[in-house]
Amino acid sequence: MLRQTMRISLIVLLLGSTVPAIGMDGGWYFTPAEIESAYRYQEHHGRRLQHPLKPSGCYAGQSDFVASFQGKEFSAPCRFITETKRHLKFILEQGAAKYLFPLDADHAHLTLPKELWVGKYSKLTGQEFLSQLLREPKLVALYHTAEHLAGADPKTGKESRLSKEWRAKRNVMGFFDGSPLKILAPRPDGSSQDGPEDYENVGTVHFLAHRLGELAMAANGRGIAFDLSFDEDFAVVAP
Repeated sequence: MLRQTMRISLIVLLLGSTVPAIGMDGGWYFTPAEIESAYRYQEHHGRRLQHPLKPSGCYAGQSDFVASFQGKEFSAPCRFITETKRHLKFILEQGAAKYLFPLDADHAHLTLPKELWVGKYSKLTGQEFLSQLLREPKLVALYHTAEHLAGADPKTGKESRLSKEWRAKRNVMGFFDGSPLKILAPRPDGSSQDGPEDYENVGTVHFLAHRLGELAMAANGRGIAFDLSFDEDFAVVAP
């Protein structure tokens, strides 16, 4: 309940009182134009994740950097940053996501094959777990996009081609061994895919676009700055 309340607060902050909310569930789904408007505000004037990863050493030839989770530091591989950027670039360029923020895509679920999870990782805890997990070649990230994209336009009662194409690609699997990403077939009702049944959800990484972000990449012909964090701290809605 707390997580949902904070997410709703973030949406209110991003959209402001002048942007009408639409949707049949109480008003938390928005048109592509409204989502774009909210994103432009977030990118230039919004707030950042409170504990972003700072892998600047990776750009100086280092293979590892110091990451943190819940205030404790641990060693993490630069390959995790490189592969995550590859995932996000693919998602944006394929139209599976348009923007890196909560109304579209702002997190990925980290998953492992269940057999590997039980045999190697289930007994590890804390920073030891994360440090080893991020080095695992069989690690997979499951991305859910279009999190608050409306279906039918409330004015016309029809769904635009843009919305249909966007929603059709909203479940993506990203691999950390360099393998091509995979767009999963959508469910009939358009809801998120949980991922393959033989995988275990073991963690989450959060990301948020901001002009001052620690990371940068090019996608669709433009530069995008953003932050990554293992902490779901919702600093973006703090006073």
